[in-house]
Amino acid sequence: MQITETLAEGLKREYQITVPAADLETRVNSKLAEAQPEVEMKGFRKGKVPMALLKKQFGPRILGEAMQESVDEAMQGHLDESGDRPAMQPDVKMSNDNWKEGDDIVVSMTYEKLPAIPDVDYKA
Repeated sequence: MQITETLAEGLKREYQITVPAADLETRVNSKLAEAQPEVEMKGFRKGKVPMALLKKQFGPRILGEAMQESVDEAMQGHLDESGDRPAMQPDVKMSNDNWKEGDDIVVSMTYEKLPAIPDVDYKA
């Protein structure tokens, strides 16, 4: 996962998050392997459905879930690491509109961070 700062203007921040296709593929495969023992499909015993059929049947939905989790994880990791506190929910948009399976995911995240508020000494 790669996070690149593209805008730092006052309190406004914009970052480009790149999730490699290999990371996404491993996440999808692990989710399918996790669900495989519970899946019942006509013609197969419970838990014995081939991975290729699972991928064909449930692949697009699980791919969407994996994409969402990957981007959310990257955003949360960045916010924790940088210490930024967004004033509102970050605006997240896919940068590559003609994305297809097997490509890296490129997302732009824009938000305004809360300013640092200094501690005030009230004893004076």
